[in-house]
Amino acid sequence: MTPGLISRLQDIPGVESVTVDLVGDAGAINLRVEPDADEKTILSQVQALLVSYGVKGLAQPDIKVGRFSGDLSDLGVDISVVPFEDGARIQVRAGDIGSARQVAATPKAIAQGLADAWCQVSGKAPREVVGVSLGGTRALAVVVSDGRTERRGVADVSTGWANALTYAVGSALGFLDDNGADRARLAPTAW
Repeated sequence: MTPGLISRLQDIPGVESVTVDLVGDAGAINLRVEPDADEKTILSQVQALLVSYGVKGLAQPDIKVGRFSGDLSDLGVDISVVPFEDGARIQVRAGDIGSARQVAATPKAIAQGLADAWCQVSGKAPREVVGVSLGGTRALAVVVSDGRTERRGVADVSTGWANALTYAVGSALGFLDDNGADRARLAPTAW
């Protein structure tokens, strides 16, 4: 099946080369695109091709969230992620500044709402959540982008979904390291 997948990926206009390694947990599909290619169109066609191979579409399942039970008091930030009607309500407060969002009950929507609220109260430019995934080791990964650079945050879901989303988003935004430590005490990042 892999040779057929490679040839179909290479047939997408704008794709320069393709490597596919589907062995093990670290399997990957790597595309090199032509410099002037329309990446959004290419990604859309790749996604449609992968769906035809049986990979799930972009729709993400609803999740049940609970109140964040971690301690971010060292950061001066109070975070609440709670179920609300058919979605979730996210509240972030830093001192006198607060921000709230009501979002759909999908991991990506909750992560984006949390990122938006956290950036707003911290005075940071908003970041786009480009991906939320769950690894085989129960590690929740969140990838955010500022339009040029992508950063990844990871958290263990055994602490609960709300905690994992909070720590993964905080880590991806550069507020926390992967262990939930205050990043203010760490070396400066690109953001």
